[in-house]
Amino acid sequence: MTEETKTNPPSHLKKGWQFVVRWSTRFGFLVGGLFLTYLLISLIGLLPVNNNFIPDPAGVEIFVFSGEFHSDIILPLQSGTQDWTTDFPSSDFQLDPYEATHVAIGWGERNFYLHTPTWSDLKISTAAKALLIPSDTVMHVEMTVRPEYGDRYRSVQVSQTQYESITAFVNQSFARDENGNVRQIENERYGNYDAFYEAHGKYHAFRTCNCWVGEAMRAGGIRVGRFTPLPKSVFLYLDSENE
Repeated sequence: MTEETKTNPPSHLKKGWQFVVRWSTRFGFLVGGLFLTYLLISLIGLLPVNNNFIPDPAGVEIFVFSGEFHSDIILPLQSGTQDWTTDFPSSDFQLDPYEATHVAIGWGERNFYLHTPTWSDLKISTAAKALLIPSDTVMHVEMTVRPEYGDRYRSVQVSQTQYESITAFVNQSFARDENGNVRQIENERYGNYDAFYEAHGKYHAFRTCNCWVGEAMRAGGIRVGRFTPLPKSVFLYLDSENE
């Protein structure tokens, strides 16, 4: 082997390395471009709808929860014509939620929701698949009490008609059997007072759990962004203090 061969790799290896670098660079630009496009769409989506919304002091109080990566809508167990205990009897839960006054309802990607109860359970592969590939969904229901204001909770008063529009949207998100009953997913739960149910719809980057909550709010005429894919985006036009 000559000294030149030792210091200069064969031409086919050099071309192969150049090919890898070239396509890696192109892939990086593609991913970066897609991310920036998504960010731009998200920013434009912050523009609100239902700008004429006025809270109804005599109406129904609902809450919105938004954590590190997930949002729920929290509704009174019973109000007007809607009695959630009909759909979610105490037998659905590990323990009888006899003290519950509200129900927290969320929609999300099936695999992510069932297997990621906390941040410590998060896997990059699970999150990437949920965002990039349209996936099956589930509903999560937790019996709870009226929450207090804080970084994770906001409330708003809506009219009875607006509340019925919200509950109609939520009800349509559940997959039901031929008798109209919600379909519980057996042996899947986070704790003693929650349960999972089959759902309609596909989850992806342009319809996340936060988007679903935003859709419920828009259905009820609440002022909210046009596109709410990220945590806390559902809070943008809600009061930060309980007045």
